[in-house]
Amino acid sequence: MSNPFEEMNNNSIITKNSNIEVWVEANGRKKNTYISGWELTNEQLKEHIKTIKKKNGCNGTIKDIINEDTAGITQVIQLQGDHVDFVVNYLKQNNVDPSAIIIKG
Repeated sequence: MSNPFEEMNNNSIITKNSNIEVWVEANGRKKNTYISGWELTNEQLKEHIKTIKKKNGCNGTIKDIINEDTAGITQVIQLQGDHVDFVVNYLKQNNVDPSAIIIKG
């Protein structure tokens, strides 16, 4: 019997949902980029947000959204501005499987 954990790549980030969604919402002239499904600890998310904000010169935060489907709370990263391309490249650089990144909209 083989051990299923031996086949896992230690550099990849394992997510519960396995899909990270990235999308942009426009409110008039202003746009916000959202990232959901990146299952990391609060401290890890804050460090990533700090790096993204510094590199893009934008503001950002973590929002708790109530998920009606699962009756749970989902953490969503909100960034001011349209940063989808940067976020996708950033996720790939941080060992997220490119097939797990879904761009909505």
